[in-house]
Amino acid sequence: MNVRHVLMLALLNALVSASFVLAYAVLFAPPPPPRLAVLDVAELYRLKETQVAAVIVKRDATDEERLTALKRAQAFGTEVTAMIQALPEECRCLILARGALVSHDVLLPDLTPEVRRRLGL
Repeated sequence: MNVRHVLMLALLNALVSASFVLAYAVLFAPPPPPRLAVLDVAELYRLKETQVAAVIVKRDATDEERLTALKRAQAFGTEVTAMIQALPEECRCLILARGALVSHDVLLPDLTPEVRRRLGL
């Protein structure tokens, strides 16, 4: 057996080993844990409530403006629900409610500013 045969055997052995490791990683390894993010739904509702209240108590607001603000407030729940249902697919993560966290020192991405921007709050 010469050096060339030894190198070919070592290369073949490395390829077989790599293929076994790859097959295990693809077929049997557990999936990675889901990524996590938080969303402060209570803050979204507080901001919308403040926005609607500002229009309703404004002295020079017309009845039409007040009615429009109330209609937007009624539709807000549906808007938020639709957005919350679409977020996990967009971020490919599991979303936790901020109020459900015991510790607020956890370094999880906060999706609240992005949702606030999308909802115009």
